[in-house]
Amino acid sequence: MTRASSRRPNILLIMADQLGAHALDRDSEFVQTPNLDRLAASGAVFERAYVTFPLCVPSRASMLTGRMPHELRISGNSARSRDGGSEPARHPDSLGHVLGAAGYDCAFAGKWHATQPSAPPDVGFEMLRPFGDVGLADDCAAWIGERADAEDPFFLCASFDDPHTICEYARRQPMPYGDTTEVPLREAPPLPENFEPAPFEPEAVRYEKHAAQPMYGTGDYTPDDWRAYRSAYRQLIERVDGYVAQLLSALESAGLRENTIVIFTSDHGDGDASHRWNQKTALFEECTRVPLFVSGPGIRPARQTQPVSMCLDLLPTLCTLAGVEVPVSAELGASLLVPSEPESPPTVLPAGADSAHATPTSAPLPREAYDPPSPTGAAPHQRLCRPQEHDRSVVVETRFDRSDPPHTRGRALYSGRYKYVVYSWGRHREQLHDITSDPGERRNLAVESAFDGVVDDMRARLLEWCRKTGDSDALKYLVLPNSADDSIRREIFAVPY
Repeated sequence: MTRASSRRPNILLIMADQLGAHALDRDSEFVQTPNLDRLAASGAVFERAYVTFPLCVPSRASMLTGRMPHELRISGNSARSRDGGSEPARHPDSLGHVLGAAGYDCAFAGKWHATQPSAPPDVGFEMLRPFGDVGLADDCAAWIGERADAEDPFFLCASFDDPHTICEYARRQPMPYGDTTEVPLREAPPLPENFEPAPFEPEAVRYEKHAAQPMYGTGDYTPDDWRAYRSAYRQLIERVDGYVAQLLSALESAGLRENTIVIFTSDHGDGDASHRWNQKTALFEECTRVPLFVSGPGIRPARQTQPVSMCLDLLPTLCTLAGVEVPVSAELGASLLVPSEPESPPTVLPAGADSAHATPTSAPLPREAYDPPSPTGAAPHQRLCRPQEHDRSVVVETRFDRSDPPHTRGRALYSGRYKYVVYSWGRHREQLHDITSDPGERRNLAVESAFDGVVDDMRARLLEWCRKTGDSDALKYLVLPNSADDSIRREIFAVPY
């Protein structure tokens, strides 16, 4: 390994499970996360980062491969929801294999769940520690300390289970890593503004919650119960913030902070009492939008406000940072970072601005970025990247997994300020929301004729996406746009059911 390649940045990916972005931005006054706040303030924040599927296994498999869950034939957590056979991350184009081939020492610690609980063999990672949060941050910190004098750069994923254990709290079950503290209700967070189900809510969503009460556990919740839930959820998030502190301290103690990119995200969110919903799977914002912070040498502090696909874009972004080509199999994603002129201001291009000067999203940072140090003494990679604005559609898919079909499925498409949702059945299965002015999704614009043109445009975009990506299951329940002729309907229903 050459000294030039050893100066490539280390990468630390810190993951939480079931941490919705709303808890850190919209509702941030009710949770204390000084370490996550520091991380966000020092780097790029992607305010509208969405998962590909608001559920553990499909989302995590997507992150590791840069592919949509339907492409991987994964539509849920259970074995009956997976038709793809072996672990998708065993493919040579998956994250661990790609970075390992580029000379990175790759390690994974904690919750894998894509598909097995802990990282299995042959996925490109050394399994540093199996699933479970107890001792996880300690072991990761010790491993980082051993890397102080290493020749090769490292990629470490520290994947924590919390705040996922809010599921056990809701079901009144023992909490694996210790109970939360019951606080006086007057000190608990208030109910969210979108606490009550909205007018014109999809019938399918409410049906699914009632059909799965043993899973959700909140069917008899009173407003006070929901406030207590929100307090417990934030205590679990604060636990994660403590883990983040340990890992950042380990980097600093080892003298590695100045040469390590730190990324923080989650595999999906939690309803957190919005729409009287808890857990995930539904296509509500609280379930689909996750935190995504990128901090470290060369990452210019900025906020990106266009929708991005965290799961699809993570692999291309890591390839950009590592200086390697993005696998062809991850072509739906795009790097979230682009090389920046050293003297350019630390700003993000405004939405809709001309970005023709940006390098292609699949291009890695040039090798010369790591040769030799600049006259100021800083390695060139320390001042290279800024967030990239993307003007593209982002799609989220879902499926409620129950033993008795038919299963409720759904797709959400984000484009600019609008979010379009269509479920596979039921009253008000089409939804249109202006996420900029209505982030709580209270007003369904799909029932208002003034927005018929927007709805039809979003239908066309989703149809194009599904045909392009081979999403044959969704095609059967889409509402077709006015521009769709009879040939498209015949194509979709060549096999009627």
